[in-house]
Amino acid sequence: MDERKERILRAIIQDYIKTAEPVGSRTIAKNYDLGISPATVRNEMADLEDLGFLEQPHTSAGRIPSAKGYQYYVDTLQEFEDDAAEDIPVIQELWQTHQQELDDFFVEIAKLISRISHNVSMFLAPAHDSSTITYIHVLPIDEHRAVMVVVTNTGALDNEPIYFTEPINKEELAMHAHRFNSVLHDVSIQDITQENLDKMRVTLDLQDTTYVVFCDTLYRAIAKRKLFYTIGTTSLLEQPEFNDIKRAQPLLALLEQQDELTQLLTPNSSSPIDVKIGHSNELVKDISVIQASFNVPHQVGTLAIVGPTRMEYGRIMGILAYINKCMEELQEQKKKL
Repeated sequence: MDERKERILRAIIQDYIKTAEPVGSRTIAKNYDLGISPATVRNEMADLEDLGFLEQPHTSAGRIPSAKGYQYYVDTLQEFEDDAAEDIPVIQELWQTHQQELDDFFVEIAKLISRISHNVSMFLAPAHDSSTITYIHVLPIDEHRAVMVVVTNTGALDNEPIYFTEPINKEELAMHAHRFNSVLHDVSIQDITQENLDKMRVTLDLQDTTYVVFCDTLYRAIAKRKLFYTIGTTSLLEQPEFNDIKRAQPLLALLEQQDELTQLLTPNSSSPIDVKIGHSNELVKDISVIQASFNVPHQVGTLAIVGPTRMEYGRIMGILAYINKCMEELQEQKKKL
């Protein structure tokens, strides 16, 4: 894309984010000092629509950004921390108050982002579970399927399906399950990490592929023990996109389904800040997710913002980038102790 088209696309997105109204060529020529006439802007907008970066929602002359347009905008954002400059003092104050209790800090940050963006903020934290494994039982269904039941000393139950690519008979399954159970008896839930399970298999010579499947299944069961904090659902309903409650209902339903949310918050990339624009579910296809995961050095949690694709990407990404910097500084401090 040439520089002029990029400047026009950026101006259209910034205007649409502010107004939630389709943007016309006259508005861009008048308000964004691009040094070109409305007719030239109009021609460039037509080209951008042909390229898939803009859409025309109805017969008016105005255009709105497409998912592709937003993605290009996000991918080319630079120095987005500047967009969050007015929020930094508030974050610094929260950091000074809550840095000893990181869960509290992230919940307060989630409230702040929801308040300024009118979107839903979510903090997904590992459950601080001090319970230990009392018993792991594997119930066969057929030669390719079983169910793992994990019982803790608090009486909590976790069930997780098991799938075997190779058939396994009941006797073999019972033998492996018995050994797996004896090895993990009294192990703390907090210690069930992928790394620890891999080390355990090597140390105890649990090389049979059945134990690989058992470890993966146990990790999945424990990983579901997450604490979800969802903040700002009411704020989301204030967005113009959801003036019709029928448009909001699928998204509200999605926010109530923990498994769906966990899948939604699976990062698309290894970058510190992950942005998903659009959703595969047709009913909620016009939503975006901006998220970041934080580790100090162990996982603290994931902070995510969910809302319509018309979102203040630069400001929210700037806030998350600044928080990431705080986490890096805290990690450096811990290394010196």
